Amino acid sequence: MKEPKKNNFKMVDVHDVRDINQTIFLHLIRERQPISRADIAKYTGLRAGTVSAIVNRLIKNNFVYEGTEGPSSGGRPPKHLFINAESFYVLAVDIGVSDSVFAVSDFNGRIIQQKSLLTEGTPEQFLNKLADEIEKLIQTQYSRAKFGAIGVSVPGLIDRETGTVEISPNLEWKNVPLRQILMSRLNLPVFIENDANAAAFSELWYGPLNEASVRTLLFILVVEGLGTGLIINGELHVGSRLGLGGFGHMSIDPNGELCSCGRRGCWETFASERATVERFHRVTAKQGVPIVNLNDLITLANKDDEMALQSIKITAEYLGEGISNLVHGLYPETVVIGGNITAAWSLIEPIIKQRIHSRYIVSPQKIVIRPASVQRPSLFGAIPIALQNCFQTPLQLNKNPYKSRAKI
Repeated sequence: MKEPKKNNFKMVDVHDVRDINQTIFLHLIRERQPISRADIAKYTGLRAGTVSAIVNRLIKNNFVYEGTEGPSSGGRPPKHLFINAESFYVLAVDIGVSDSVFAVSDFNGRIIQQKSLLTEGTPEQFLNKLADEIEKLIQTQYSRAKFGAIGVSVPGLIDRETGTVEISPNLEWKNVPLRQILMSRLNLPVFIENDANAAAFSELWYGPLNEASVRTLLFILVVEGLGTGLIINGELHVGSRLGLGGFGHMSIDPNGELCSCGRRGCWETFASERATVERFHRVTAKQGVPIVNLNDLITLANKDDEMALQSIKITAEYLGEGISNLVHGLYPETVVIGGNITAAWSLIEPIIKQRIHSRYIVSPQKIVIRPASVQRPSLFGAIPIALQNCFQTPLQLNKNPYKSRAKI
């Protein structure tokens, strides 16, 4: 095994398995397996005793197992460590404005299967239909599996104590007892997070290992609306009991268009997926161009359609303007942009980067601006949200609630 380079990333606190940095630790094992305790110590800069304590706890809880021995460098041969991918599964749900996706993931964070359905009907009707689909999938294909939890991402403000969606302007939901409905139907612990926060969290689990030392990360989620998530001091910043409202609804033009939140000129009305498509429609309406979505628009832009190019470039200008405002206030080390808009990355990247230049930003070139590490990051973020719960209560995992009713 090659000698690993020392990445000099350190964790804030590794004494408690419930700490969010445990996710980073497992991320390292998952990405570098097979890996030895000594290699982990070299990667992290942690003491050998600290590494062994964490590894022993992970082995005890069946999250990690020891496999074959590696070559000896003179002493006792090191034992290789692996993630126990089959220790349990989790369910991830990403509720979107037009469509929603649910997925089954193993402990490695690898999606085994996923399905989508339209987000339609009343909230209660939709959530019960979602539960029906999940129940059917588990009964027919995972009747013998053990599930630990369900992670859910949803746009809007969430009451963290009750799991209620207090308000979601884009979904047009208000006071929806999301956790209560899904827990009563699926008999599993349910953990809910705002979609942009979930997207930011996905970078802690699926992001590049060379950014493991990053303490401040700003995530811009460009979907039907526009949301932001923050990693501060290596942890997801969730805000108050009602979460972090994000910056998508900061007004950049008080005389601008009316936003779904009721204010005018919000950043979302200029730089979201919906704003980009509507901008194109306004320009082309009289020319009989059929209705398109953002993916269609990017396809047209790649064919050098001038109006499509302009619509996307204008969105990039507004994205850059909003990001510049946030960079001036937060000065993050990394800015990540997620959503379908990143399919036009070569077009939007130089525009966004140009916008953050100012005399106040001393070294703009040191701020990493990149696309998300995964597609549909709010779905992938729901996976570690569920897994994190299982780290906290590793000995209290729920066995398949449908086993007694499933056909075996």
